Amino acid sequence: VVRRYILGAVVDSEKNYVDALKRILEQYEKPLSELEPKLLSERKLKVVFYRIKEILQCHSMFQIALASRVSEWDSVEMIGDVFVASFSKSMVLDAYSEYVNNFSTAVGILKKTCATKPAFLEFLKLCQESSPDRITLYGLMMKPIQRFPQFILLLQDMLKNTTKGHPDRLPLQMALTELEMLAEKLNERKKDADQRCEIKQIAKAMNERYLNKLLSSGNRYLIRTDDMLETVYNDRGEIVKTKERRLFMLNDVLMCATVHFRSSHERSSIVTGQRYLLKWSVPLGHVEVIEYGSNDGQDENCRFPPQHSSENIVVNPKPNKLYMGPGQLYHDLQNLLHDLNVVGQISQLIGSLKGHYQNLNQSVAHDWTSGLQKLILKKEDEIRAADRCRIQLQLPGKQDKSGRPTFFTAVFNTFTPAIKQSWINNLQMAKLALVEENILGWFCIDDDGNQIKKEKHPLLVKHMPVMMAKQQEFKVECAAYNPEPYSCEESDPDPLSIEHGFLWIGSCTNQMGQIAIVSFQNSNPKVIECFNVESRILCMVYIPEVEKCKSSEVPSDLEDVSTKPSNVPTVCLGTEEGSISVYKSSQGSKKVRLQHFFTPEKSTVMSLAYKSYYLFAGLVNGNIVIYTKSEDGTWNSEPQKVVKLDVLPVRSLLVMEETIWAASGGQIFIISTETHAVECHFEAHQEEGMVISHMAVAGVGIWIAFTSGSTLRLFHTETLKHLQDVNVATLVHNMLPGQHRVSVTSLLACYGLLLVGTNLGIIVALPVPRLQGIPKVTGRGMVSYHAHNGPVKFLVMASMTNKRNKSKSRHSLSQPHSASKDDDQKNVVHNEQHGSSLSNTDDNAVWLGDSVGSIAQKSDMSSSSGSLTLSHESSTTEHRPEESAVYELLKDVALNQSKKHRSKEGKAISVLVISGGQGHRKVNRKSKPQRPDELVSSVMIWQIPLLNI
Repeated sequence: VVRRYILGAVVDSEKNYVDALKRILEQYEKPLSELEPKLLSERKLKVVFYRIKEILQCHSMFQIALASRVSEWDSVEMIGDVFVASFSKSMVLDAYSEYVNNFSTAVGILKKTCATKPAFLEFLKLCQESSPDRITLYGLMMKPIQRFPQFILLLQDMLKNTTKGHPDRLPLQMALTELEMLAEKLNERKKDADQRCEIKQIAKAMNERYLNKLLSSGNRYLIRTDDMLETVYNDRGEIVKTKERRLFMLNDVLMCATVHFRSSHERSSIVTGQRYLLKWSVPLGHVEVIEYGSNDGQDENCRFPPQHSSENIVVNPKPNKLYMGPGQLYHDLQNLLHDLNVVGQISQLIGSLKGHYQNLNQSVAHDWTSGLQKLILKKEDEIRAADRCRIQLQLPGKQDKSGRPTFFTAVFNTFTPAIKQSWINNLQMAKLALVEENILGWFCIDDDGNQIKKEKHPLLVKHMPVMMAKQQEFKVECAAYNPEPYSCEESDPDPLSIEHGFLWIGSCTNQMGQIAIVSFQNSNPKVIECFNVESRILCMVYIPEVEKCKSSEVPSDLEDVSTKPSNVPTVCLGTEEGSISVYKSSQGSKKVRLQHFFTPEKSTVMSLAYKSYYLFAGLVNGNIVIYTKSEDGTWNSEPQKVVKLDVLPVRSLLVMEETIWAASGGQIFIISTETHAVECHFEAHQEEGMVISHMAVAGVGIWIAFTSGSTLRLFHTETLKHLQDVNVATLVHNMLPGQHRVSVTSLLACYGLLLVGTNLGIIVALPVPRLQGIPKVTGRGMVSYHAHNGPVKFLVMASMTNKRNKSKSRHSLSQPHSASKDDDQKNVVHNEQHGSSLSNTDDNAVWLGDSVGSIAQKSDMSSSSGSLTLSHESSTTEHRPEESAVYELLKDVALNQSKKHRSKEGKAISVLVISGGQGHRKVNRKSKPQRPDELVSSVMIWQIPLLNI
């Protein structure tokens, strides 16, 4: 019934869309072409209504196919195949892409004509008023741009209500793939057209010769435009002025301008009426973001760095209007920490008093300490709230008289924390793209024969050796990624800084293995530990800590595991000698081996997987052994079950929802994680001798690679149908001269890319859809110019999330006897006003009083026998809108705290891909004799641009 209802929605939606296209042609284009005298010339008419007839023709044909399927719905009940047949045609993409690319030009003509010809504006108004829904011509012309996103939403609803095994499920997923590919291409082309148009508008509005030349360069493109508030401080960190600014981030230049409008009427409607007065323009590579609390070399006992002096030049200061800035906030925090230390000393002296005094005892001293701790927490909240929207930039200035470079600082406030986060991410990616190694990073040509734009490529962050010196005979074999941060407790996180976890890398010689642990704290990769193990490491898996709140989901015989002290994140290693080693993998831990046990008959461990509190080990003899946890949280050394698959090694294990997919020889066996029985199995290749080496899942598809040959195969995970073959050798041969035998040595699917590591050390990236459709390769792939000197042994993904999604701050002061948490979440302005009313000394005084019933109850800082408040100059003055945003953010603390525990994981704001092999080389350079250090076990770290940031 629901599917039939959604089908009706599709039919109605399509009818309305076709009617809208007809209205554009019949109510606007036809009358305008027949009117005398003409309001629009023939040339302008063609531009404004370009390709609408072709789009209408495509949808008229689709409407016929749709009507036919509706008439036979009771017997067929399929709709996905109609979408695939109608929208996979090249004429659809051509018509829509040309319409989308022309859209900005068409709208520009309409706006200009409205401004210059009142008769044309009157014509548009009459047409709008005579239509039943009062939609403007612009609203009608927007409909083709919105059409495919609407289709995708309708098909997602249909898919949600289509059960597994239904004949329409696979066609619907195929349709989603086609529509997503189409929508993405249209979005990219529209974005490119808009960026070119906007750059022209900026150049025209600047009206400066050198800027016109700068902006009209063919290789330059606009990344983003943002309106921000620039904040000017005095040397005490107090805000003395705020100014509206517009920042233009190009791929290699950052420009700051003031916006001027010709008239208030044009301000809201006609963008071309804006004029820009350029304040400064600097190369993007020289722009540095400075975050408070990020400086190195500070005192270990100091939470935050001291106040920055001379942050900016004061322009037209207003002495009667001083507001709190971040420098002052940090200065206040330093004072509070100093006072807390002094109060602690006073406490000790009070304890040594011989006599008893009413208002001078340990209870009062404790209340002072408690009050100061609460004030410190408040001040930390203020600082975090301020930093969530504040961007401080260090920019290059003119050289001084002696020829030395100078720098100046600019501080901007965004309107939301998300804009700040997004802006900084875009800046970091743009700067990374300007690094010499990324200017020629990938060899790729799109379907039109043009080089793909740089911002879509994975960008090389770093290549580095990962083994200890003088041990070059070790070769990288496998890796496991721990998403938990591996950092020191002392370092204080900035509220918007981002952190990865750490990577365990296994290498081996012929006799032994070695583990290297690479930390990705704040995107600065470095090897933090290295140690040897007894045997060659062939595989490893990360096992997260079992959360207590999930203990209800644990099998009955494992209910107590989550509360045991041994319940810590671990990494399990599978070795050639047939053993499994379990190492502690938690924050700040060094080499700690928790367990070491052998598999039955000491059979070599080829693969490992973890799911639902069970450890699955694929062995060289074709068996899978399943281990469970004992009551103390450790793994039972004797397997709970042994599943016999085949006589060939189990080379790959993959977790897929509530099943484990195991590859043995050329077959894939699907095992239930509940019953541990083989549910079904199928042949991945008809040819004899084809052995599966790697598997990667994306959406409802699984990509499979083989030990021999360079062909990847795609299967549907629900019907097990074979859907596509892709040969990566073709792409490699396009770049490398001569013929080379290519085979796949590693495989990873992530964020719209299928990454393939080869035996030649080269990485191939193939585009795949991101939605729940079939992960077909939808375009030509890319080949990296950066390569290893041997096979790419592993590809691992590391997501980077916002630290606000983590649990509590590491530096929150404990308050065993203080007031409730709710007190800490009230408005800071309210607290400061109370402080002002209580203070009768100078403006920066701290009032230490005895019990005053009514006052103590009113004050948020009150405690049982004393209260402590702090007042500032800013407490009694008004706050500007820019500053009040800080306090508005503080109101959301309680909400944010509760959301932290509800969300399963934070939204990824950046993604790294790490490849492992021997050494590093640039493929396009002439081959040179390899130095010994070029054969050292190494990793390359790539950053994947996220298009939805």
